Amino acid sequence: MRTFNKRIVILMLIAFNGLFAAVSPDFPMAGWAVSGNTTGGAGYGEVTVSNVTDLKSYAKAGNKVIYVKAGTYAGQIDVGSNVTLYGYPGAIITQPNGQSAIKISGVSNVIIRNFIVKGIGAVDIDANDCVQINSSATKIWIDHLDIYDGQDGNLDIVNASDYVTISWTKFSYTSASSDHQFSNLIGNSDSKTTDSGHLRVTLHHNWWADGVKERMPRVRFGRVHVANNLFDTKTSSSCVRAGYKADLRVENNVFIGVKKPIDLYEGDYTAVSVSGNYFEGTSGNTSGNKTAFTPSYNMPLTDVSNPAKAYALRDSIKNFAGATLPAPGTVYSSSSVIPSSSSFVSSSSSLPPSSSSVISSSSSAIVSSSSIEVTEAAILEKHGSGSSNQTVVAGESIASFYYTWVNAFGVTVEGLPLGVSYVLDEEKKNVYIEGTVESSTPAGDYTFTVTTVGNPITNAVKSGTIKVTSTTSIESSYFKTSGFQITPKIIQSEASITFNLKKQGLVSLSIIDLSGREVFSKKWNASTGMNQMIVNSSSFTAGVYYVQLKTPASESIQKIVIR
Repeated sequence: MRTFNKRIVILMLIAFNGLFAAVSPDFPMAGWAVSGNTTGGAGYGEVTVSNVTDLKSYAKAGNKVIYVKAGTYAGQIDVGSNVTLYGYPGAIITQPNGQSAIKISGVSNVIIRNFIVKGIGAVDIDANDCVQINSSATKIWIDHLDIYDGQDGNLDIVNASDYVTISWTKFSYTSASSDHQFSNLIGNSDSKTTDSGHLRVTLHHNWWADGVKERMPRVRFGRVHVANNLFDTKTSSSCVRAGYKADLRVENNVFIGVKKPIDLYEGDYTAVSVSGNYFEGTSGNTSGNKTAFTPSYNMPLTDVSNPAKAYALRDSIKNFAGATLPAPGTVYSSSSVIPSSSSFVSSSSSLPPSSSSVISSSSSAIVSSSSIEVTEAAILEKHGSGSSNQTVVAGESIASFYYTWVNAFGVTVEGLPLGVSYVLDEEKKNVYIEGTVESSTPAGDYTFTVTTVGNPITNAVKSGTIKVTSTTSIESSYFKTSGFQITPKIIQSEASITFNLKKQGLVSLSIIDLSGREVFSKKWNASTGMNQMIVNSSSFTAGVYYVQLKTPASESIQKIVIR
């Protein structure tokens, strides 16, 4: 049995407030709100408010662009027609008992962007939603909100409301919610036949995160387009539910670890078209039935057909969904985006062989385990499609997987073969294990262990074995690539990309950004032996990218950071 004496210690880094927050680009409106010619308060006067009295007064009066300073504002905020509400970073609207935080009812032409909307906790008492779109409200754009713990739902669209787009919004529930964690309802009754021909809704680049159980969304009657969203809540019982007369188009979404991604329910829908989605670790139905409507608008969609592209969209949504827009008047530039530390990759082969190597950041504060209250034993759980016990040919990629830790300060990882990388997701307390085994790695069993640290009661340990072989089929070895390396992986000016080809053949190299867009590609006949390509980072904006190398017999993916 062969192991390496390298010990990678990963400590959970608790950043100062806002330190690693990504500032979102100002993505344009898309979907049904565009078809409705939604403009909000554009063309009317502008006002900046810093107290709830002024906010309520201007919002209800309508015909205004209203900028809302940072602070907490107690709802209900009734919104009139021809209104844009735009929050400064840190603007929070709270839900009062029995009412909504934001109510858009019987009005037209409303844009609401960049707020945290805090509910009072979900309970099953038929109360009001955090955000309510009701009574034939039309031409509505909801963008970059962080909505959680709605008393009834987080955001519902009902009673013949129409031409609505919900984008870049995060939906979740916390421990304040005890029941009815059902996020989004579109159409609230089978008997509301007046909804027919209305409820045209687009949901794109939204994130259904932890705590959400159902209704992501649940649809009756509407023509609803669900595209390029992220579903990764750990508490799901179903995701997209097709109710009575629902006409649903579900495409190019990322479903990770959820139950029943596509819920055909009682089968009385109009149509459910399902295409181009990425499913990983899901259970339950993933198929549609019949052909749904074709949107009247053009909306470019990100391809999520393989893990690299799906993870790119996932990371983009996690970075930018929620109240992540800059202050009004801020000119966006790529330098204003600070990638979260979960996007950085370090390779076990690139660290010095020290038992105390620590992945850290000079701009982060390391919190000692004594400052974390732990009253139960630590837990480690494995997730992902890759097995913790697998066989891989030297020079090829492993099937990736990850562990989640609970009740611990961090984890240690030991024994990974050269070239296998880890990715730390501090927010979700995950350690992802992925990468390409170096071609020079000797054949053998590489037993690794993942161990929690800092728990005063009992730490948890998980282990597995990556068996590395040096033989493969004649066909594969004929074109075999090995030694796929990118140096350095955190790039200041330029990087060297190298790989070894057993026989001359056509290869392609692509660089993909976090939105899944291919920003660079090249195809050429590579030579037998070692090949090298220099990439100059000056033509790229700062951020996280995936590099994909394809040969006639294999495909490898690695992650880089350009600064």
